[in-house]
Amino acid sequence: MYFVNWQRDVKIENRNGQKVVHKSDKKSKAFHEYLLASSYTLMSIALGHPDSPPIVGEWARKNEGDSMRRHLNKIGIRTPKLISLSDSVLVEEYIGFGDLYRAFLDLDDIHIISSLATKAGVMTASLHLDGKVFLDNKSQNYLVGDGYDALYRTDLGFIQRKTSVFSQSMDVATFLASSLDLSFLRYSSIENGFHQGYSSITRHGFPYLSIILRNLIAPGFAFNHRSMLKNMLTNSIYRCSLAN
Repeated sequence: MYFVNWQRDVKIENRNGQKVVHKSDKKSKAFHEYLLASSYTLMSIALGHPDSPPIVGEWARKNEGDSMRRHLNKIGIRTPKLISLSDSVLVEEYIGFGDLYRAFLDLDDIHIISSLATKAGVMTASLHLDGKVFLDNKSQNYLVGDGYDALYRTDLGFIQRKTSVFSQSMDVATFLASSLDLSFLRYSSIENGFHQGYSSITRHGFPYLSIILRNLIAPGFAFNHRSMLKNMLTNSIYRCSLAN
C-alpha cells in the first residue's frame, strides 16, 4: 500500500508488464508548498533559529530527476528507478512492500522494525553529511523492498542544500512525528533504531531542536492522538538527554 500524500495523487499501474507508480500533481500542490515554506520559516523564527524558506516549484521537479537519484545512490541512499518525469506527472519503479509507516504498523517482529528505522537513520545522516536535508522526512516517504531488507527514499522534491541546526532537526522531527501515534513498544523501537543509525554516521545524537519540533508537528501526522501523547510524554525526557 502506498501512502497518498497531500501533494500528489498516487496510483499503481501496469506498463508493458511492469508495475509502476504513477504520481500526478494535485491542483492544490502549489498552495500546499507555499504553506509548508511559510510554516517552516515562521517556526524557525519562533524557535530563535531563523532559516530561509525552502525552495520549491521548478527546484522540486529537478530534485526528482535522474541526476539527484544518481547522486543519492552514490552516497548510499537508494531511490526507485525513474521511468518518466514531466511538469506534473512522475512515474517511477514500483517497490513491492509499500511505505515504511505501513511496515511499522503491520510488522510483528520488533527487530525488523528497529532495523528498518536504523536504515532510515543512516540515510538521513548521510544526506546531512552531504550538506543537504530532506525536510519532508516522514516515514511514508520511505519504501520497503527485498523482503524487508532494503529501504528506498521517494518523494525527493523538498531536498534542500542546508546545514542549519533547524533544518537538520526538522528532518529528525518529521520522521519521528510520523510514527509517534504507534504503540509504545513500536515507537520506542523506531526512535531507538533511528537514533542508532543516525549517530553511527554523525557520531553525535539528534540535533537539539529535534524533540521540540517533533512535539510541535506531531498532531498534524497522528491518527491515534492518545498513543501520540503517551509516546511524547514518555520519550521526550529520555531522548532530550541524548540530544547534545
